[in-house]
Amino acid sequence: MKASLTLSIFATTLFAVAVHAAPVDTASASKQVDALLAKSWQKHQIKPNAPVDDATFLRRVYLTVAGRIPTLDEARAYYASQMPDKRAKLIDSLLASEGYVQNFFNYWADVLRAQSQGVGGSTTAQNYLNYIRTALRENKPWNQMARELVSSEGTCFDTGAIGYYMRDRGMPLDNLSNTTRIFLGTRMECAQCHDHPFDKWTQKQFYEMAAFTHNMSSTSYRSKSAEDAQKMIRADKALDSETRDLMRQAITEAVRPLRDTQVVQNKSQMRLPHDYKYKDSKPKDVVQASVMFGKPVALQKDSNTIGEFGQWLTSPENPRFTTIIANRLWQRVFGAGLYEQVDEMMDSSVASNPELMHFLERQMVALNYDMKAYLRLLLNTQAFARESTKEVSPGTPYYFQGPVFHRMRSEQVWDSLVTLVSPDPDQPNWSSRERERRDLENRHHLAGLLDKTEAPLLFEAAKEVAAVMREQNKEFDQLRKELDAARAKDDKVKSREIQRRLGESQRILREQVSKCFYEAAKKSGNKEIQQELAAVSGDGPMEMAMMNLMQDSRVDPKDAPLNPQIMTTIKADEVVLGMKDAKSARGFENFQRTLHQTWSRAAELPSPAPRGHFLREFGQSDREIIENANDEASVPQALTMMNGALLSQLTSAWSTLSINLRKAKTNDEKIDTLFLSLYSRTPNAKEKTHMLQTLESYASSKTLWEDVTLAALSTQRFIFVE
Repeated sequence: MKASLTLSIFATTLFAVAVHAAPVDTASASKQVDALLAKSWQKHQIKPNAPVDDATFLRRVYLTVAGRIPTLDEARAYYASQMPDKRAKLIDSLLASEGYVQNFFNYWADVLRAQSQGVGGSTTAQNYLNYIRTALRENKPWNQMARELVSSEGTCFDTGAIGYYMRDRGMPLDNLSNTTRIFLGTRMECAQCHDHPFDKWTQKQFYEMAAFTHNMSSTSYRSKSAEDAQKMIRADKALDSETRDLMRQAITEAVRPLRDTQVVQNKSQMRLPHDYKYKDSKPKDVVQASVMFGKPVALQKDSNTIGEFGQWLTSPENPRFTTIIANRLWQRVFGAGLYEQVDEMMDSSVASNPELMHFLERQMVALNYDMKAYLRLLLNTQAFARESTKEVSPGTPYYFQGPVFHRMRSEQVWDSLVTLVSPDPDQPNWSSRERERRDLENRHHLAGLLDKTEAPLLFEAAKEVAAVMREQNKEFDQLRKELDAARAKDDKVKSREIQRRLGESQRILREQVSKCFYEAAKKSGNKEIQQELAAVSGDGPMEMAMMNLMQDSRVDPKDAPLNPQIMTTIKADEVVLGMKDAKSARGFENFQRTLHQTWSRAAELPSPAPRGHFLREFGQSDREIIENANDEASVPQALTMMNGALLSQLTSAWSTLSINLRKAKTNDEKIDTLFLSLYSRTPNAKEKTHMLQTLESYASSKTLWEDVTLAALSTQRFIFVE
């Protein structure tokens, strides 16, 4: 009965995928890849690695595509399936899953250096991350995604892609260096200051490329009404300089939640640096935009510079754009690139299999840069289903007798642990996503209200706020003097009290700003404004409507919805746990509702995770430079695995792993459950015998299964991708 049920789950999942989107047929291309590899092996007198068994393939494909190990039910369903093409069906299923989105989000967030807190205002930062998630979920072609990123302008309400320029705000030359490295695999950063010492690029060529994108400016939201009000302030001769400054501050305070939410093209010219030393130009000469290779770009007076640049960058005729993405994804699947390094190509660079590289480039173009279709092509090769190569010497060509044996990346380790704790490991972090949605909606409403409120009304509101500021500034000055005196005397109690009063004064000021600009909007003749004010005031007083839009949203994680399937699982688990009273059941359900906060997948947590978090300890990138992650072992990692507080939750009574072990009736069944949960296979006879002897020896231990689980997690078998 159980076998037929798990088979039914597996078949239903595959059917759902087929209905969602018919996969592109890449079977013949996969065979051609294998043929080209076989040709290379023969040439270099190499034998391919042996094919892997189902257990190795199952775990490998889950970690490669979904970024985590399979759940117990997923593993059982796969083994129960009798379909002759179940491997291909599983690949299609995983590519269509949310796990694929989360796994490849980790990769592209690393490449694009997308950060929750490091992309300007938090509204733009979060919308940039959401842009990447949505692009992956919608399977946006890579050339379209790249073009949208480098050609983006406008507000974050128009597109989250502006985060690409916001990420390097104030550093246009660094942005150009990152662009050529990410999309063309070309390192030009040295040419910012001098001709490249190891490549052909000159400093002038660097500046000619930078001329396309240097004028992208990251700014706060530009409300025309607010700008007109600022002009009125400057033009009003009756205002003294102090009032004028305070009124400008008042408007700045009103638009503060909209800071760093807009990218615009300015009209400035690119000039060579003042210390330019080469004979082909003079210091501070104007530089005309020119591409570094490929088809020249002819700019007209009215050309959209970044639009033309984006078209050139992503053209199939661009000699490196296609090569780089084909090589990046090959490296992601097989653990090494046909070109190494993937983002440091030179004219002298040679692929380990040039004929295969050319074939893959043609396939990428033929597939219209469909990343899922290209991954499907690679994953269905015989090469991917061969045993991994344990040692690959750095600096020597690798001919891909099989994938490269490697350690899990930090996100894969974390996400696999999530799989052992949560019954729904791919669930979104509902609290974070809901808070972001509300904040974006509120900021968008605020921008709309400022746009629609007439400039004279904003002028009057600014004058009222200025009067309040004048009085509060006196109070602030006095409080700061008192604070300095208290600190000089090391009076911590008084210092805290003064800081509290300063914070309270700031809150009162924000409320005054909200009320004054609310009154201005209320006087507007625009009916849409009245409707919006009524809609955003919530249950509070109308005059706090603006404040509601300016403040960050609060979300109660206990409000998280649970889908019916998971709710059914929870109810069944309550029976397993012996919960007979409503209070215990309610506590368990609340635990499951809030699980998404601490046990969400890496892609659903802050990007990157805070310092000291498990992910950072295991080498997650800080997103400061491109692909800055590492998979080196360390002593802190070992200590985290042995003593980490989070790991104790793996073996708590309410974790999915513990509940599954509890469902098993005998030690034999428990051992099978443990191995399937952690290693995606059942133990062999020798392992089973050893485990039974261990259980018998420590039968009196109250923490027997907790100790066994933590020991199993610490093995190479768990932490490596075979």
